[in-house]
Amino acid sequence: MNDSREKPVRSAAIMLDDGMASAINRNQMIRRTYENPPMDELMGIYAAWADDYDSDLIDGHGYKAPEDAVSSFVELGLAKNVRILDVGCGTGIVGLLLRAAGFTQIDGGDLSAEMRAVADGHNVYNQLFQLDMTADYKIAFEDAYDAVICVGVFGFGPPHVQHLHHIMGAAKPGAPVMVTVNGSGWNVRGWDASFGPHLQKHGITCVRNEPIRHMTKDGIGARLIELRRS
Repeated sequence: MNDSREKPVRSAAIMLDDGMASAINRNQMIRRTYENPPMDELMGIYAAWADDYDSDLIDGHGYKAPEDAVSSFVELGLAKNVRILDVGCGTGIVGLLLRAAGFTQIDGGDLSAEMRAVADGHNVYNQLFQLDMTADYKIAFEDAYDAVICVGVFGFGPPHVQHLHHIMGAAKPGAPVMVTVNGSGWNVRGWDASFGPHLQKHGITCVRNEPIRHMTKDGIGARLIELRRS
């Protein structure tokens, strides 16, 4: 996926920090996702990237957010048979980690059919379904989950901070919703200014907001946030 013939990017429509510059100079797929493309274009990117996504991120960029997020999820002390929704499950990296941690009732939702196909091959999800994170998830109240986790999706967008409240509809009242946000995306997209007001508007409580690893080979961290709504 990398093309060393392209001129390195040091400036763009958004201000680049060193981590962003490292990531997008070394991987054209990451560059395109950071440019906030329209949803149809983003799906084309993920369709082309699906087969190489895991090796590109884990081996090429030191992608550690799934490990850190699942480790924190385990520390919640939930029963191993709780129903979990992996939102934006992609190729199933988080699902594999959850299953390795002993969880048995895992569903996954993602908008990309190609990503879901890779995830399906791991045989860790009870069901996989198409999910647009920029709109209402259309999960009935009686089908809501005991816990929700979303890793590696929020940051640059889409989806954006204004779509964050949709994820709460997937969880039972009071259930933990654990989300990571790319640290560079948090800064570039102005989450400091918009995150709190968005939660307040939708009656969501943030009970945790702490730094975790993200893409270690680029020096990009992430925020791990835990949300609840009564």
